[in-house]
Amino acid sequence: MDADLANRAAAPPGLASLVPRLADDLLASQPGRVYRELLAIVERPLIAHVLAVTRGNQLRAARLLGLNRNTLRRRCRELGLLPKLGGGLRPPSPSEGAAAAPAETSPTG
Repeated sequence: MDADLANRAAAPPGLASLVPRLADDLLASQPGRVYRELLAIVERPLIAHVLAVTRGNQLRAARLLGLNRNTLRRRCRELGLLPKLGGGLRPPSPSEGAAAAPAETSPTG
């Protein structure tokens, strides 16, 4: 780890003070999954923020995060930021209502 990275890792006292409390809560509720769950707690808002900054551009977001685009897409699916593979289209929002559904056509003739 270089000196700049070590300084940045120690910089945010707010986050650093939250980690032990989160770990204790997870140790009590989900022993054996503490590492993965704690990473997801931090990773989900981080990825969501970077995607918002890049206006959804996954390639740019992946580059900013230092990830491969396919890794970013997989993590987004696993964290619920993208639909699962084979999930089809998202359902219409309430404001779109039934108007978003394609109209049926009857055969002519």
